[in-house]
Amino acid sequence: YQRRVRGSSQLLTWLILPLLSSYVAAGEFTLSGKIKSALIENAVIYGTLGLLFGVLLIYVVASKHLNSEAIKVLCITASNTWGLLVLIFLMGYGLVQVPRACWEKSCYASLLTVKRFDVSKMKMEMEEAQEKLDEVLEEVRHINRMVSRNSELRRFVNIIIDKCPSLRNEDLVNVNYDDYAQGRDDVTISRSTLVSIHAKVISSHTNMHRCQVIWDMTVSEALDLEDWVQMRNKEYRAETTLDSLKYYWRVLLIPLLLKTVAVLFAVVSVVLVWSEMLFSVKQPTLSICALLVRLVHSPVLVIVVCVGFISYMCLCAYYTIFKLRLFNYYYMAPAQQTDAYSLLFAATVLSRLTTPLSLNFLSVVHEDPRYNPDIQTAFTTIMGSFEVIPFIAQGFNVYYPILIALIGIATIFKLGTRCMAFLGFETFLSDDEISMDYVEEGKQLLTRERRARNRDEMKPDQSRDHRSRTSAPPKRENKKLLPSKTTADHSSFGSDRARLLDSEDYDPTSLLDTNPSSSSSNLRKSKASSFFDDV
Repeated sequence: YQRRVRGSSQLLTWLILPLLSSYVAAGEFTLSGKIKSALIENAVIYGTLGLLFGVLLIYVVASKHLNSEAIKVLCITASNTWGLLVLIFLMGYGLVQVPRACWEKSCYASLLTVKRFDVSKMKMEMEEAQEKLDEVLEEVRHINRMVSRNSELRRFVNIIIDKCPSLRNEDLVNVNYDDYAQGRDDVTISRSTLVSIHAKVISSHTNMHRCQVIWDMTVSEALDLEDWVQMRNKEYRAETTLDSLKYYWRVLLIPLLLKTVAVLFAVVSVVLVWSEMLFSVKQPTLSICALLVRLVHSPVLVIVVCVGFISYMCLCAYYTIFKLRLFNYYYMAPAQQTDAYSLLFAATVLSRLTTPLSLNFLSVVHEDPRYNPDIQTAFTTIMGSFEVIPFIAQGFNVYYPILIALIGIATIFKLGTRCMAFLGFETFLSDDEISMDYVEEGKQLLTRERRARNRDEMKPDQSRDHRSRTSAPPKRENKKLLPSKTTADHSSFGSDRARLLDSEDYDPTSLLDTNPSSSSSNLRKSKASSFFDDV
């Protein structure tokens, strides 16, 4: 079972998932074209990696006798070395950022400041996405004019137009040009050009839709936070018991729970960083994780401790993967707006981290033959010994985890964020004037958005009230009244109004007329008609 799990994991991470990632990102129009493009792209990548593997292979051949077991261990070592190199950066960031994120979410005031910054940033991203989409659509219009109807490339152009919802209402196909021009302008257009434009169309539409969804979600979260901050700053009086429970849960209990979890995670992070730095010391044992495993004698408690530590290591490493963003090339967007390429790329990285995480955890708890020759785990039984390449087994795998402390310190002081802000990227820093300008702009955007949403909510009520005021009342039977001394002359305005309301020809919209002359004439007509009716 262990061999099948390890084998399938390596097959996914090095062959299947990279091919699928290249397949979904290809702009080809046919299945065979997408497969061909994916194979060529991966051949270039693995050709570069093959050069590095060839160097290691030459080293092993020159230093030791090469056999099948040595080749297998060499392949595993190359894979784990790459995975450990990535893992150290992911965990170094996550061990600091996970407790900090929990603590920041418990402070609604500071979280609202960050949300206002995100609102302003998302507004800019949405405008940039719209500009890029307009540029791509203009390219599509240009390509449509250049490719004639009888051209072989016309069917590909039609496929591209079908991917543009905003162009479906435009009469792009029926343009005025010579149908038999034999592609006079087709000389500058090739299939590779259409493939590139096709990929741009798909990417730009996906990015635009994603920006709109995330913008709405961010605005809703920020408006919700503004309400809760106002409730917390002012004395809140709940109308019902349910509202009171919701208030206490959201304003009082959730921040307290998040702060408790943040402190607990911070303690575990310190323990792991200490153990990562000192697990290479065999005597005396300085790794806190290894000491805890040895002090616990119950097998059940040993499993609980091991599962707890490795679960937190996975949480920190995977948290970084989900928060990492490489422009729009790789972006794990919320609200189910992540594109297929980013999902497959994340799956590839997660698969590659499985074996390095296991190796690193066994080293931290000293359950590895390098630290205790009497111990033989299922992992080492399958993976074999790493002594084939001494400088990796005794050097890199032992001393590289010390870098986790340096990465953690850089994350505490936000050195990466400050470097990105210095290079011109929009990043939030509480002591930066530009960030505060973004926050102020976000506050103004939220004010306008709140007013707009309030108007949208009031429109149905206003339209319903308007219909109720302008709709005619039900017809009533016309009761003929006998003329009396007090009503025969019809000099009283009240009697005239009563007779007007009882008449079948009454139109309430006439009362809304703002012209005084017309209203007076209507009143005189109604008086005259009622007089002759009585006569």
